[in-house]
Amino acid sequence: MDRLAKSERVRQSIVRYAFRFYMGRNEMLSDSQTLIDADRSYVQSGGSFKAVIISLLTSDSFIYRK
Repeated sequence: MDRLAKSERVRQSIVRYAFRFYMGRNEMLSDSQTLIDADRSYVQSGGSFKAVIISLLTSDSFIYRK
């Protein structure tokens, strides 16, 4: 479990799947900054999923979604 918790790939997968769930679509190249920001929020918060959600829901990708 510790190996999964420390894995960059797992972290990025969590962020990507949260993005897909909250945006209701797959990510596009134009969403890369949103994903980077959400990942950064996760790391800076010490692994808080709440930080990922806040980052996604306050992003331009969410605010201006179609």
